[in-house]
Amino acid sequence: MRQAAPMELHELARDSVVSAAEAAQLGLGPSDLRRMRRLGSVRRLIRGWYAVCPPGAPTPPWEGADHFDTARRQHRLLTVALIRSFEGRAVASHQSALVLHDIPLWKSDLATAHLCRRRDDHSRHRPAATLHPACQAEPVLSPPGYLTVPVPQAVVQVGLHPVGPGRGTFPFESLVAADAALHHGLTTLDEIQQVVHAHAGHPGIAGVRRLLERADGRHESVGETRLAHTLRLLGYRFTPQVWVTAEGRRWRADFELDDEPVIVEFDGLAKYTGGLPNPTPEQSRQALATEKWREDRLRDTGREVTRFVWAEVDDLPLVRSRVDAAIVRSRRRLRI
Repeated sequence: MRQAAPMELHELARDSVVSAAEAAQLGLGPSDLRRMRRLGSVRRLIRGWYAVCPPGAPTPPWEGADHFDTARRQHRLLTVALIRSFEGRAVASHQSALVLHDIPLWKSDLATAHLCRRRDDHSRHRPAATLHPACQAEPVLSPPGYLTVPVPQAVVQVGLHPVGPGRGTFPFESLVAADAALHHGLTTLDEIQQVVHAHAGHPGIAGVRRLLERADGRHESVGETRLAHTLRLLGYRFTPQVWVTAEGRRWRADFELDDEPVIVEFDGLAKYTGGLPNPTPEQSRQALATEKWREDRLRDTGREVTRFVWAEVDDLPLVRSRVDAAIVRSRRRLRI
């Protein structure tokens, strides 16, 4: 009679995370775990907790398609390990809650996880983790099945907490998170404003409040949120996600100015390569050809088009120069 194969560590893991105590049930001690770390099959998250890579996996669960994705994956694993280690006494908060709800971030420190206690008001700092006093709101369940503070609470929290060790707060992070949460239907403007009101008197809430007054779920990426903010600072009036029909087809433009027939786009190349992190030269050429054809069709409707990539959207003089040039071209076209 054939014996069953012995259970392996990855089979005990939940969401790719396993404890040293669970490993001990398989007879794996500290020296075994150290050996597995050297081989790259496990990664230490916090004391007594590890991420596990199943045999044959194309990439470990802590490695992503790019450095943003890698940071989010590692933060998710760290947060899961901490929540499980507290055995129900703490829930994810701040950026950790947003990561579990798959809400994009921009500048938050993902090397440190944030949790709120369930019942008491003591805070605590330890390597790679900050434990905050209890949040008065009832926790909610994230898609992976772990409790977090409510999404609107986390949206406000990330704009009030320093983005990293020795760095100040970054209120704009609340707007980034709010736009994404609204876009995915995870909260409402009223819910966000109730949390803002509850934080009245908190240092930094005035800046967060002003930015969140502009929250708009029509923005579909961090880049679009940043570009919309720049356009507002420059005084342009615009509508996001405008549908344009040309030659019997419909395209959605990121922004169209309200007072001029000018379309403003963010990072069209990434859209047309399907979001591939490292497109091949052929894929890039095809993307550029597709984008040029689309822009020509948009111009056939009497509009001008200008676009910006990630590194350009905060450059106010550059954005003003290109948008104004597109306005001039559109007016010249109308006079012809």
